[in-house]
Amino acid sequence: MTHGKQWAPLRERGFRDTFAGTWIEGDDPDEIARDLGSDPATAVRCGLGEAMRDYEPYAFRELVWLGEHAPGWSHAITIAGPPLRADLLASAGRRFVQVVWDAGDLGVHDLYYSDGITVGRRSPVDIAAPGWPFHEYAEGLEPSRPGVVDVFCGGPAGPVGSLGLWLDNWFVLAGRVSGRFIDERYLDATRSLHRIPI
Repeated sequence: MTHGKQWAPLRERGFRDTFAGTWIEGDDPDEIARDLGSDPATAVRCGLGEAMRDYEPYAFRELVWLGEHAPGWSHAITIAGPPLRADLLASAGRRFVQVVWDAGDLGVHDLYYSDGITVGRRSPVDIAAPGWPFHEYAEGLEPSRPGVVDVFCGGPAGPVGSLGLWLDNWFVLAGRVSGRFIDERYLDATRSLHRIPI
């Protein structure tokens, strides 16, 4: 899956108002869960459909669906509560990228990332600018395209126009960094639902 193809299956699975996905370097999801303060013994093995029964974007609790993604990488999708805290992953020395969509706020947020040493954030309008750790993965991704028309109608943001392009760019970059795009096989897998202390 590439340009424009990754949001649709997520939307079909129930993500509308918010989505927070974090691609995390490491093959051991249990170890990553411990880095985040969760006890893997209390996690519930389930598919995404079952996890989505607890979908509550602005909850005062944090649940993430976490599992293997590609060789050397794991992926966590926030089901309830805020996006994963970047400082916890950074303090464990892990490389990561985090994509956040919030229709009630800005739409596409800046990309949070770490190269394993420093944590940073990148505006979607600066995706092609050099000088940041994942610049090499942004080749061919541009902050605007001819014919992209922004439609602002008030109310919740939609992944159209520049917002759609920026969201797509972040998904493509995360897929390139981790070596795998979000696809149906990934979404149909069984992973672990972890409660993360806030």
